[in-house]
Amino acid sequence: MLDNATAKKVLRMFTYGMYVVTTSDGDDLGAFTADWVTQVSFEPRLIAISVEQDAHSLGVLRKSGVFAVNVLETGQRELAGQFGRSTAKVGNKLENYQYTKGSAGSPLLAEALGAVECRVIQEHTVGDHILFIGEVVDAHLNREGEPLTMKETGFRYSG
Repeated sequence: MLDNATAKKVLRMFTYGMYVVTTSDGDDLGAFTADWVTQVSFEPRLIAISVEQDAHSLGVLRKSGVFAVNVLETGQRELAGQFGRSTAKVGNKLENYQYTKGSAGSPLLAEALGAVECRVIQEHTVGDHILFIGEVVDAHLNREGEPLTMKETGFRYSG
């Protein structure tokens, strides 16, 4: 029988990077901190992201059909925290950050190490989240560096 406390402890041992996922449908922008991100195929290059069902970005992503995964750098804990706040509470999360629109239309953060842009090819309801599979359509490298991890931030989202 599953012991929930033990499962939570073990699941928090999984290693995750910290990213900002962005999307855009015209002037409607979506951005959120994500750690449940992974590459799931080499050919074609596919990325999976998990989005909370009540997130503002979910609707934007569904309308646009595209997203970018911006890779944060070690030391950017505060930046990750800013994008982890609810859009309903803080409004446009990208307002105070420099970004450019990528070739697929998603915002690309100037402060990120780099980003991949993806076109959604599948969507699945998985528990309390929506899983999107996106095909990588473009990649951008701003600079070399060490990626930020969930462990470094001390955030407790998983488990």
